[in-house]
Amino acid sequence: MRFALLRNPSRSSRRTLLFLLAFAPFAVIALPLSLSAQENRGGEIVANLATGRVVFCVTHDAIIVAATSGGGEVGSRPPAVLLVSSGRIGVLLGAIDWTAPDTAKTTRFDSELPAVAANALRRPTQKPAQEPSEIEDIGVGMLELIRPVVDQIHHKLELAPDEPLVELILADYVLDYGPEIWNLQYHVRQENLANDFWQTRILRPAYVQLFPPEKGQPRTFIEADYPANIPQLRLAERVTQPDPQFERIAHSSRDVSEAVAFIAAGNSTKAPSSPISDFMRAAIPLAGGNDQNLTMAVLDMNRGFQWVLAPQEPIPPGKTQPTEPDAPSLRKRGPRPQ
Repeated sequence: MRFALLRNPSRSSRRTLLFLLAFAPFAVIALPLSLSAQENRGGEIVANLATGRVVFCVTHDAIIVAATSGGGEVGSRPPAVLLVSSGRIGVLLGAIDWTAPDTAKTTRFDSELPAVAANALRRPTQKPAQEPSEIEDIGVGMLELIRPVVDQIHHKLELAPDEPLVELILADYVLDYGPEIWNLQYHVRQENLANDFWQTRILRPAYVQLFPPEKGQPRTFIEADYPANIPQLRLAERVTQPDPQFERIAHSSRDVSEAVAFIAAGNSTKAPSSPISDFMRAAIPLAGGNDQNLTMAVLDMNRGFQWVLAPQEPIPPGKTQPTEPDAPSLRKRGPRPQ
């Protein structure tokens, strides 16, 4: 199975910031570890993928995220939606479940990420003048979580040059700035040391800003998919084109109709979150999403993180539980002035 880069219909308008150390083009590599059920060659570590579709919508009062499975082999997991830290929501895609067969030890990135983020955000206060953002701090913490697992891969992988092994999407509100969504992409580099024994290294993440868009670009649904070859839901297009099925959902109530009209006009940040959440809940299965494992959550400006549709299989707790007694409240944060 091939891994693919998360893509978005409006990707040409993104601001892409690459914080890659010693990055250079690397060869197409093969990944014979797409499923834990696959034959484990030579007793090496194997991975289970989180595949499917993710849809974000930044509304007037919240950031909504929905995720559904798709595009993976039997045994693949849906994208993992989770509360990463106080006031920050995340989605993990790609190789996020790892098992060392000799010990049956399993590492789940979704279980460990909240503690990793908490530790990253409480690091030494002495920082250089160009202080890294919290997104960068979490990105480096995630890198340190991935590195020991990737170091155990000694067979040739199969990834295209621009395909990440793991993707982490983070959404939050920033004081005096407003809502933001970032896609952190973790690529690998391999070197054949001898006799088809490969050294595998994880590279520092690439940071791709998904929201806010470039000035003048529409603010609408933001879609991501993993792998990239699965059909997109195209919600942003569907709400602007004649479609009796979608029109029936969009006009199910006056509130939904008015909110969807803001989306169609490219003004999602003027729409209230509740009717948009209702629309997404009905429209995503109609557009091709799997309604059997649809997960939805809201990061509300006033009430913080809330489940709309909790995952069928809750994420188990990690080794350590993060505590953030001094974490800022979303009540102190507001949307960026329009």
